[in-house]
Formats: sequence, structure tokens, C-alpha cells
Amino acid sequence: MVRFLIISLVLIPFAAAAQGQPAPRANANKNCFTKKEAEAESEVRTGIKIREILRRCALVDPAGQPALDEWYKFDQENAERLRNAVATRQQAIARLFPNRSQASQWDTDAVVATSKSVQVNEGVCQATYDIVDRLKKEKWTGFKYYADLENKLLVNEIPVCSR
Repeated sequence: MVRFLIISLVLIPFAAAAQGQPAPRANANKNCFTKKEAEAESEVRTGIKIREILRRCALVDPAGQPALDEWYKFDQENAERLRNAVATRQQAIARLFPNRSQASQWDTDAVVATSKSVQVNEGVCQATYDIVDRLKKEKWTGFKYYADLENKLLVNEIPVCSR
């Protein structure tokens, strides 16, 4: 049986190439996030970070609550896009971790890592208010700018498929 499996794994790529077809990849997209899923993950994490920093700023700075209210307005205006990102992310996690408890643990770890203690101070709050101002002007395009920055950081944290 093992011999048959080894022969199959060796011959299938050659047979596919001979027919002009791309060879099937073993475990294609099974152990990594696709580009779309990684983008969704970065959108979810970006939203969590902005919201959590603004919540903390609202506790220590009078300008924090209006900025948090603007974030909630943005969140409502883009609710469908953000829900789609959450759904895409959840599907990826379910695929990568078919064991429900592993998926739940990974999800929790990812959220905790995303919203880990950020010490808010005047500079952090002001920088986040500037992000909210950009979102007011540029809407989803502005948000995607920050999500794309997050996506560049994620390559070191999550398995992203090379194709």
C-alpha cells in the first residue's frame, strides 16, 4: 500500500504535466491562508486594534469618545464588508483547524495577540484619531490602507499560501 502511495505521488505530477494540466498540489490550501483569507484576517485585526485603542483612549482623553463614535459610524457604514471578512476568516480557521477546540483556541489566541495590552498615551491616541480622520475622508479605501499594512505584518504570524 505504501509503495502504491509513493508511486502515485511521484507519477501524478508527471501525468498532469504531460497533459498540459497543472499538477495538483498536496494539501492545496489546507495548511495555509489563501491571499483572500489573509486579507480578511488583516481587515478583522485592523478593526479590532482601532476599536480597542479608541475604547482605551475614550477612558483617558476627552477627545477619545468622539473618535470612538466615528469608528462605530464607520463600522456601521461598512458592516457588510466587515461581516464578510469575519466570515472568510472563520471559514479559513475552520479549514485549517478541523478540530473545533483547536480552531477556537487559535481564534482566541489571534484576537488576544491582536488586542494585547497597548499602552495608550497622548501620542497613541492622537495617531489613532488621525486614522479615524482618514477613514472619514477616504472611507473603505483609507481602511484598506491600514489593513494592507497589517497584512504585511501577518506574513510572520500566519501561514500564507505561496500561490
